[in-house]
This record gives sequence, C-alpha cells and structure tokens, in this order.
Amino acid sequence: MIDEEYELLPHKLLADLKDDVELLRKKLNQPETKINELILEIESMKDSIHELNTVFAKALEDTGEEDPHKTIKILENKVETILTQNEIIAKGMVAISDKLEHFMNQQTTVPQKIVSPQQTSSPMSSMQHSMGPPAMPGVRTAPAAQMQNPGADIDFPPPPPSAAAKKRGIF
Repeated sequence: MIDEEYELLPHKLLADLKDDVELLRKKLNQPETKINELILEIESMKDSIHELNTVFAKALEDTGEEDPHKTIKILENKVETILTQNEIIAKGMVAISDKLEHFMNQQTTVPQKIVSPQQTSSPMSSMQHSMGPPAMPGVRTAPAAQMQNPGADIDFPPPPPSAAAKKRGIF
C-alpha cells in the first residue's frame, strides 16, 4: 500500500461543513427576497430595452433613407425663424409701449381744449351713448344698442369723453 498521509478531522468540524454545504444548496435553490427583487428588476430592464429597441427600429423605418443631419438642419432653421419672429414681436411690443407711454405723458402735461358740441362737425357728434342704470345682482344682460340715427351705416366706437368728464373722473 502506498503510504499516504491522512489528516484526521474532528467530527464536529465535519458536521459544520456539511451544514454549510446544505445552506449553500438551499440558497441556490431558493434565492432570498433581495435576490428575487434584483432578478425581477433585471427582467423589467430587459423588457424596457426590448421596447426601446422596437421604438428605434420603427423610427429608423419611418425615416427611411433620409439623412438625419439634413432633418436636424431643417428643424434648426425652423427654430431660428421662430426665434427671429419672436424678437420682432417683442421689439414691436416695446415700441408700442414706449409710444403709448410718451402719448400718455403728453396728455397729462398739455392742457386739453374744451370743445363744445356746437363746434364739432364730425358725423359722430350726433351719436350719444346711454348705458342706463346699473343692473341689480342676479341675471345680468348687456344693454340694448341704441342709435339716434338708425339709417346711418357707421360702425365706429363712441367718441372719447370730454375734458370736463375727465376732470370729474367720469370715463
């Protein structure tokens, strides 16, 4: 017989090793909840990647042989056009605001001429505006339109208030 060296191990150590091997087998066969959650997340991520892949495939199919750089350049030109239009609109609004402010400042600094109704010769001088008394709470309706000259086909707004009405605060 060949002379081999054997190492003697205590029975308790062997029993502990057997228990550890059994625990490892159970863990492999029955993963823990954290591992289960991880596996579920991996499956979910796999499904999401598959859906994303189909979206890209469909987008590629829709664009066909179009050059993506050309499409991006067209979109960039459209956005640039919109930006310039917005700048023009903003400049116009600022200009109108400045003109209106200048006009309002002129109106407050220059005294108004008091014009009597006999001195005006415009077609609007014969029209008068009457709104009537304010309505009581409840059902509210707009006042009926009343014109003194029904034959005229004039669709102008009412004349501005007189200087005396402005001084009294009636607009």
